[in-house]
Amino acid sequence: MKAKREGIRVAELKRQLASGVYAPIYVLLGEESYLRETALAAIRRAVLGAEDQETGFNYDLLYGDETDALEVLNRCDTFPAFADRRLVIIRNVGALPARETERLLPYLKAPVETTSLVLTGDKLDGRLKFFQSLKAAAVTVDCSPLDSRLMPDWIEEQAKGFGLCLDDAGSEALHHASGGNLAVVRRELEKLVDYLHPSASVTAADVESVRGADTGATVWDFLGALARKDRGNALRALGKILDAGEPPLRLLGLLAFQWRQVWKTREQLDRRVPEAGLARILGVPPFRIQGLVEQARMFSDNELARCFDAFREVDSSLKGGGRGAERLVMERLVLNLCRGERRVTSSRAFVPAR
Repeated sequence: MKAKREGIRVAELKRQLASGVYAPIYVLLGEESYLRETALAAIRRAVLGAEDQETGFNYDLLYGDETDALEVLNRCDTFPAFADRRLVIIRNVGALPARETERLLPYLKAPVETTSLVLTGDKLDGRLKFFQSLKAAAVTVDCSPLDSRLMPDWIEEQAKGFGLCLDDAGSEALHHASGGNLAVVRRELEKLVDYLHPSASVTAADVESVRGADTGATVWDFLGALARKDRGNALRALGKILDAGEPPLRLLGLLAFQWRQVWKTREQLDRRVPEAGLARILGVPPFRIQGLVEQARMFSDNELARCFDAFREVDSSLKGGGRGAERLVMERLVLNLCRGERRVTSSRAFVPAR
């Protein structure tokens, strides 16, 4: 017997936000990371607006295993600058030490009305008083895995968003290939857009073709981790790619191309070109624009220039060095690209510009 769901679903959260209803505390709870990130992105857009996400004065991102109660309270107590609300996010809230959660209990009874505090995690320790009180004080968004019976409708809805039409066998194949992981479904649909263009009809054979012929899922994970400056996951993804036999020079070429697209995006944003016009200017599908915009906002001009200096140095090292040093050279490149503050992108899976 399946456990009873707790909290509202993401669709209901979006309806509340669209009506202008904002809660002082949200808990995004469940093992489905795609739903957590989708809910988080919806809250971020609603609270901060399109122009103030992640880079403005009214946004703070904390991690449960890297923060304490005092820092959380200080961020929440800060008055919003030139805005009605501010947003404070604690990722992996379950990693907060028990003694720190105890110090946050008074805040649950009297939260700051101009702050939206968002806590995310796979699961919480229900034995702790803080998490018992949190569920009573917060709007809880249920991010547990989608019931398998609902997956076909969800896949069809997502496919329509990409302009694709799956037959029943194609939908079943995609469900099976994803293992029920919603982020994988999205990633496979994105690959199908490129594979089938300009056709929009998807069969089971198409699903198997992009799945079987591709090591790109790992490459995309790699690019996404680099975009977030998440060196741990970037190094792990790099290891898998190299172990699978991907030539380092070809991987370097992909990185350089992606970063050129990001730089072009940044130049257009500086010229105040609307996001709606970027796809035409850059020559990429419209659904890839959001990922480019997010990465462009995460890297300063100086950081982008440093990245290209690193690409040139690595290109020279790979062409002039022995094969045994290739992995070390690429690992050093990852560490170089991930210097600076770690960032977190939106709920959308990172999509390389191609």
